[in-house]
Amino acid sequence: MESTRRFNTQANGKMSIIQQWQYLGRVHPALLEDKAFENCKRAGLSSVQSYVYWAEIEKQPDNIDFSVYDELVERLVKHDLGWVPFVILGPNYATPKWFQESEQSLYARCLEHGKESKIQSIWNPHLPKWVDRFLRLFAEHYRDCYILESITLGISGNWGEAIYPATGGFYGGFHAHPGYWCGDNYARDNFRRFAIKKYKTLEELNSAWDTDFCKVEEIRFPSVRKLSRLEFIRYILGKLPVRIKTSIKAIGRNFLEIHSDKGLNKPSELRRWIDFIEWYLGSMTDWAEFWVKTARKYLPYTDIYLVTGGDGRPILGADFSAQTKVVAKYNSGIRITNLTDEYGESFTLSRLVSSASRFYGAYFTSEEARINSPKAITMRVFDLATSGAKGAYFKSIIGTGKDPCRGGVFPVGEPTPGATSLARSLTGLPFLKSTVEVAVLLSTASVMFDSVVLDRIYNQCSKLRDFLDFDFIDDRIISDGGLRSYRFLIILAGNLVFNQTISHIETWVEAGGILILSKSIELYPVGDKNKISGKLFPQTKSVEKIGCGFIIFFNGRKAKFLDFISEAVYNPQNKYLHRGITRIDGAFDGVFASRSANKILYYNSNDYKIRKRISLSNADFSKEFEINLKANSITEIDLCES
Repeated sequence: MESTRRFNTQANGKMSIIQQWQYLGRVHPALLEDKAFENCKRAGLSSVQSYVYWAEIEKQPDNIDFSVYDELVERLVKHDLGWVPFVILGPNYATPKWFQESEQSLYARCLEHGKESKIQSIWNPHLPKWVDRFLRLFAEHYRDCYILESITLGISGNWGEAIYPATGGFYGGFHAHPGYWCGDNYARDNFRRFAIKKYKTLEELNSAWDTDFCKVEEIRFPSVRKLSRLEFIRYILGKLPVRIKTSIKAIGRNFLEIHSDKGLNKPSELRRWIDFIEWYLGSMTDWAEFWVKTARKYLPYTDIYLVTGGDGRPILGADFSAQTKVVAKYNSGIRITNLTDEYGESFTLSRLVSSASRFYGAYFTSEEARINSPKAITMRVFDLATSGAKGAYFKSIIGTGKDPCRGGVFPVGEPTPGATSLARSLTGLPFLKSTVEVAVLLSTASVMFDSVVLDRIYNQCSKLRDFLDFDFIDDRIISDGGLRSYRFLIILAGNLVFNQTISHIETWVEAGGILILSKSIELYPVGDKNKISGKLFPQTKSVEKIGCGFIIFFNGRKAKFLDFISEAVYNPQNKYLHRGITRIDGAFDGVFASRSANKILYYNSNDYKIRKRISLSNADFSKEFEINLKANSITEIDLCES
């Protein structure tokens, strides 16, 4: 058994708290001094992370040199800290120049402009052997060094995430934008094989897509069109409420590089589009599985994380539940890289990974998209304690100089204000196995057809989380039986739902589940080969009893839908026949709560104290208590003592 077992944080009953330490090139000399590592421990860090990329260890063919990392590893062993190498091959900075100039290099090409990026195509047939070799070399060098807390895998994207080229990265000067990066010939051939495998014959495919291809070689992607001005305005308006700190200037600059995946009018167009998106997402999932499977072959006992990001829009390529399910097959995990300074937003962007990880048996850690403010460190710890995460990654608990992600400068090796927040928040904090009885549906078909649906759901859910704890659930989790874990299912937006999902929902309601949706949401089932049929759920009453369960319809102004959900789920006045869940908060006041069997954690996100009177009552207990919540703090309530 490899010696990395020592740093298995789960086995030691500890959380993995990681600090970025080394980006490109040698680590800063001040970060190799004893004082810097002592500051790590005082802040509560368990390990540090390095970017370990192919271009660094093999600058010339067959000349392998790990010395740029060995000097850090020696210091970490001395100070009994763990190491988290971010093992990267694919982004432009990670592949050696000699490889990029070889015939085996194949850059991703976008459909929108027909231009190449400097990021390798995931369909490059030469790339798998180099990935296998790179992971083998790394494992042979470090497997027995008593140092690996875990490894993270950088398989694609601008930074290494399991997504397609988008924006950002260490170096610019090449073509990159959110788009469909499958314009190379190998990708086109792969799509043709996918389409024929699904429809069996060219005749069946032509009938489904309303096309007239005469031979397999003629099969092509559906057209990809740019946003109209009106759609662009809708896009911005949909983003602003949740992402209030997003740079409008940056969005405007990328106007011609944001694309629409809607506006399809005929069923055949919808069918073809959903087939394309299914293939596009599935290709990235397959590439992720190859990486994780290969890493597990060489590191059978080390924690392995697939790094993924984005917000779940299909154009980026990350199917969160699919990626989580596939890493679980190899006893591995997910690093989700999209957390911000705001809890409501961070919750919505990462909750599907959290929900899927708990359901499929994977583990996960979280990462800040940008550098968190000191105040937001407290929020990150609350999220860590209540989401089921195994750890969290930070960029600036200890200063590393100028940060290449945002450009901020922090004294090298010295604790930042974030270190104080982290140490204070971690002290004595329990980690809950949260009791969650409510799920919100992220309809896969709706998101594939119109990704603006995600913005509408995220916008509402960032507010809903203020007075209700819940999970996200999608078609894959439902098809695999995940709906049985919840008493309530809420549909906030999206009109298209796959037939199989509808069947599972109906069976769940008949068995006692409670479905909540608005009468303004007219659901249509998408059947075999994506055929749309008639409208679902006749809405003749405000409450429809089906078997042992109920469908509760909201009929009112959209602005009141969240209030209606609160009333239906908590059922404080016994208006409905079902038993409401225990109301641990219920107020829209910037205080967030999460509960386990015998504890509640409250996070006050405000800059002022809040006093709350809580009345808890269910079949197990009845309690009333007052709590004083300090500004920007986490408060634990032990129900056995309250």
